[in-house]
Amino acid sequence: MLEKLRHLYLALLLLHLLSGVISAQGLDDSELLPEDEAFQFELMPVDPSAIQATWTIAGNYYMYRDKFKFAVDDAGYSLVIQQYPQGTSKDDPLFGVTEVYEDEFSVLIDVTGNDGEFTLIAEGQGCNEPVGVCYAPITNNTRFIKTGQAIRLVAGETTPGTTAASPPAQAQQAKTGDVNLLRDLLAKSFSQPEFLRVEDAFKIENLSIDAQTVSGNFVVEPGYYLYRDKIGVMLGDKPLAVSIPQTPEKYEDPTFGSTDVYRTDFSFSANRPVDSPGGEVLVTLAYQGCAEGAICYPPVTREFSLIAPAMAADTATPSSTGKSTEDHSLIAILSGAFIAGILLTFTPCVLPMIPILSSVIAGQGEKITRLRAGSLSLSYVLGTMVTYTGMGVLAGATGGQLQAYFQNIWAIGTLSGLLVLMALSMFGLYELQVPSGLQSRIQKKSGSLTGSIPLVFLLGLVSALIIGACVSPVLISVLGIAVASGDPMLGAQTMAVLALGMGLPLIAIGLGAGYLLPKAGAWMESIKSLFGILLIAVAIYLLQTLPQIPILLIWGAYLIIVGYALMQMHSETGTARHQFKIVLKGLGVVLLVWGTCALIGGFMGQRDLLRPIPENLFTGGSGNTSEVSSVHLFDRIADESDLEQSLMQAASSGRGIIVDYYADWCVDCLRMEESTFQDSLVATEVESRFIALQVDVTDPNNANANALKKRFSVFGPPAMIFLDQNGSVLGDFNFYGYKNPQDFLEHLKRINL
Repeated sequence: MLEKLRHLYLALLLLHLLSGVISAQGLDDSELLPEDEAFQFELMPVDPSAIQATWTIAGNYYMYRDKFKFAVDDAGYSLVIQQYPQGTSKDDPLFGVTEVYEDEFSVLIDVTGNDGEFTLIAEGQGCNEPVGVCYAPITNNTRFIKTGQAIRLVAGETTPGTTAASPPAQAQQAKTGDVNLLRDLLAKSFSQPEFLRVEDAFKIENLSIDAQTVSGNFVVEPGYYLYRDKIGVMLGDKPLAVSIPQTPEKYEDPTFGSTDVYRTDFSFSANRPVDSPGGEVLVTLAYQGCAEGAICYPPVTREFSLIAPAMAADTATPSSTGKSTEDHSLIAILSGAFIAGILLTFTPCVLPMIPILSSVIAGQGEKITRLRAGSLSLSYVLGTMVTYTGMGVLAGATGGQLQAYFQNIWAIGTLSGLLVLMALSMFGLYELQVPSGLQSRIQKKSGSLTGSIPLVFLLGLVSALIIGACVSPVLISVLGIAVASGDPMLGAQTMAVLALGMGLPLIAIGLGAGYLLPKAGAWMESIKSLFGILLIAVAIYLLQTLPQIPILLIWGAYLIIVGYALMQMHSETGTARHQFKIVLKGLGVVLLVWGTCALIGGFMGQRDLLRPIPENLFTGGSGNTSEVSSVHLFDRIADESDLEQSLMQAASSGRGIIVDYYADWCVDCLRMEESTFQDSLVATEVESRFIALQVDVTDPNNANANALKKRFSVFGPPAMIFLDQNGSVLGDFNFYGYKNPQDFLEHLKRINL
């Protein structure tokens, strides 16, 4: 059958070539234009340091965007290609979905370097639409001279270069070449070996699907090869990221240029999505290959019907619910969660809970007892446990973050306002307590455990939602198994034990408060005032997660007021109290200066309390400003179609992809934006080797953002996903949490694309 098709192709080619010969002898018939007429090229200087490259494209012709290349013949010069204009998307029979230009295409090229002559090399490739013929890559060399800031054509240089033959003579030469080509084809057509059918040249074996992956093997016959970037796997209508452990071979392909190919057998695998159903499923394999030095097969898609086992979430039964999958034991998971909870207590995300609870205990004044303080602490911790258990249920069931729903100005503003009200009560302006009627009823039922226990429980419940917003790598690790298995019960158990671990230090503070805190006197009032100051600091700390709040202005006012209050303290000379208050006055001076710097930085748009003043403020921009980049590294993508376009761009450019998951309420995300991504060395490394994308998951109800999270099984921000130029996930390099510029740069350099 293949032999008959080839004979038919040769017959059609014969007719086409004969018609060309007749046309060359003077008959009026359509013909393909010479390349310099189909794709007319011009290079002209347009301003002191820029050159405009223009391709004028004939009707019914088009050129490929990703085939344009520009270079110089001298290492002393460098080019910067300004942004390409928007082209037209085309489903090309040779290159698949790609971007093309019609009619005319122009781009500006900035040239920098020393004075002298240089050759600008421009390359492009295009096709004829009706006939379906693609020309070989077209190269134009143009000589320029650079003097100072001016660039001009060398005298006598023309663009593009022309041959001595006139257009009619060129057409005649082309027809003569066609006749010679026809003679060679007819001489060799019936003596060539029979090529294998595509399904025999590239056999698919051991294709299977299990609870986690789709996998199989390609058997490549000798003398044939497959393109790495043409291999794809789809489960139903969802494309999967393909992983191939074998290293491909670099190959200079006459059609696709430098590319990766496989000439020998190899295996492949692709991870199933977390919501993948069980039962009968449709697996589609896509690939394209060639016979060495001969024919190239068209792109192939083959469909297979397989029986898929249920995912881990579907295999859970009532008797096994809450138990871990694979080789994870429930005891090990819960023990790890408990230890992680203790560690999380001392992170910036959770540390503000300590002054909140301590201020509640201190607010009881001289009435405080060990039993009462312990009861208040336990009530607060139980509130946090309820919240974190709810987080675990949601994470196990959906892979989402409950606290994401509360990271908005209304929720954070309400809690911050409540903390300020509590602080004012610490200063003695009023007293917060349960209404007397309700308090008396609680007292009859609970004996001595009266007072503000319900309010403290509610405070713990709400503060866990707000303060626990920054999801650290420890929390991600603890919830990872529950999210992967889709088990709400396991998520609930894990987070409840995590909250208990976080609450142990808080309970210890409560039980020791009866001995550590003074019962009466001026010291007690000073302690209450101190906790009032700390509560206001926590309220401001919560507000800094909201980008619309000028947080440094608030910090500045707060530090100045506290510093001034400390400087106004008086005591009798010669006493121990006097020596201590001298130290406090010194601290007040420091806070005054710090607050002033914060105000200055706030008016200049800064947000970092530890670095309120811009580094170049006193250097006038003459310092080492290369350390900071003003380029925004990441392009926002809205949905999976944007991601697919970037995957195609990565495949054509040979660059990898970074996908950064960001949210406005994510503290570590903001730290990365303000420090790591502003570093010029990081920017250079990213722009030279990667396509940097960012997914905004601020809104938990955004369906497109949630789909992009599920695409790579991302739990929450900050998360960084790395893919190679073929779209395969580099799992060993993905990470959650914050990395400073130095660590992030070292991380990038370890990635081999």
